[in-house]
Amino acid sequence: MAFQFYVLGSWITGPNFKPTPPGADTISDSLHFYYLLLQIGVSGAAVACMAKWLVLPYLREKRITADGRLFIAGGMIFFWDCSMNYTSTALFYNSHLANFGAWTSGAWPGWMSPSGNRLPEPLYITIPGYVSLVTTQAMFICWLLRKAKARWPQLGVASTIGLIFLGGTIVDSIIEVALLRTGIYAYPGAIRSISLFAGQTYQFPLNEGFLFGGLGVGSMTALHYFRDDKGQTLAERGIDKLRMSDTGKQWLRTFAVYGFCHLLFLMLYTVPMQWFSLHSDPFPQYPSYLVNGMCTYGVNADQCPGPGVMMPRQ
Repeated sequence: MAFQFYVLGSWITGPNFKPTPPGADTISDSLHFYYLLLQIGVSGAAVACMAKWLVLPYLREKRITADGRLFIAGGMIFFWDCSMNYTSTALFYNSHLANFGAWTSGAWPGWMSPSGNRLPEPLYITIPGYVSLVTTQAMFICWLLRKAKARWPQLGVASTIGLIFLGGTIVDSIIEVALLRTGIYAYPGAIRSISLFAGQTYQFPLNEGFLFGGLGVGSMTALHYFRDDKGQTLAERGIDKLRMSDTGKQWLRTFAVYGFCHLLFLMLYTVPMQWFSLHSDPFPQYPSYLVNGMCTYGVNADQCPGPGVMMPRQ
């Protein structure tokens, strides 16, 4: 958490905290209006989720509940959103959306891919989207599991974990395939042989659904689902035995769940995604408001990543 706030703080106070211009290519007025509604709707959904899982339960019980701890951890997963571009550009965002660039080059120590700060992370979609969607996915899968357990009480731990990862992969894939068609973001750095709609601007790499939804969100779902008779997750076990105030224990529980979720997300999503980013096929043709000057590869620093294209390094 300290590292994340250091990077975000360096970005906000640094010279790269500025909007990425969309370039020469334009979009229709109707699409502008749709994007406006989408940004308002996603932000509103984040506020509603915060009220449901964090604020209202805290006011009612005077403590952060298990759902609230998962909500805090899930919401901050947005920090890792741009990380698939760490070694090589593989993610585009639409710069017609409100943005101030990204917390990458100049803020993230050791960042490698060029012009990473030009990725226009949509402030009213990326951050509130993670705040609402990650926790919602986990809660939805937990709800499905309870229904399945009631129908098939003989389900064991291994079968349940398998259903969690399968469910996470399917749910995330459905959501992302729908969102990609709206043009708010794109996965140009996909391996076409393992992608849906390969070669199209809305192609969807199946490894994204498996690593993000199945393993990343799935690990958070499993942590939240498998709680003991006290309602405690694996990350919190033993905190009751510590000699500290109840308030201190509440904070420690929150940090424990946060650290568990983010460490697993780093290991299961961010790190393996670097291999896929480094092995991308040639990019489809994208408009300027998606490329945003991020294709600075090759001998003349004017190409997108792909086979045989030299990658600049510091």
